[in-house]
Amino acid sequence: MVDQVDRKGELWIFDMDGTMCDSASLAVPAFVYAHGRMQAAGWPVPDSWSNGEIVGTFGMTHDQIWKTLLGYDLEPERQVLADAWILEEELRGLLQGRMELFPGVPETLRTLREQGAELAVASNGQQLYIEGIVRSAGLADLFCALYSAGGRHTATKVELVRELLHEVNPQRAVMVGDRRSDVEAGLQNGLPVIGCAFGFAAADELEQAHWHVASFAKLLEISPW
Repeated sequence: MVDQVDRKGELWIFDMDGTMCDSASLAVPAFVYAHGRMQAAGWPVPDSWSNGEIVGTFGMTHDQIWKTLLGYDLEPERQVLADAWILEEELRGLLQGRMELFPGVPETLRTLREQGAELAVASNGQQLYIEGIVRSAGLADLFCALYSAGGRHTATKVELVRELLHEVNPQRAVMVGDRRSDVEAGLQNGLPVIGCAFGFAAADELEQAHWHVASFAKLLEISPW
């Protein structure tokens, strides 16, 4: 029985976009908004970005995102401004109720907590964005830590997860995510990895994950140790 599982001492580390949150409904309009602001400011930008091009950057750090979408390294001052435009529109979307969790996320997270597991987020997004999602979804009480590349100023998710593990210091931990960066973050920190095949990953990105799940609720069927 699920309710008999004892997960005390476990830390479950979750990516956000494409793992818990179907963030296209938030992020795509935010990037379109930022694109318009860039054009109005006279920055060199492509005529437009397709939804596929935007979604393809999910899981990257923001400097990687801008280089991919723009084709060049964005100057630090401009990146700060571009990130602020993205965050502005994402927070507006949260207030408008445009955030969509994947099916089974709240119930699964609460079950893991009831079984004794600690939960954390490690995301390449911005800190206020991560905090806004868990707060608007009513999940803030479930997490012991919310780590973001934007808040921690880490260059890779490997570094971000390393910081989380050092500061939380769990007995054992597992990484759950939908992109290659999540798999790498888990493997390079010596963690078992669960790949979310329902997220934004291309077909080959999750090959090295130890397990694959087709829905968030399937996490409850896995014992990573």
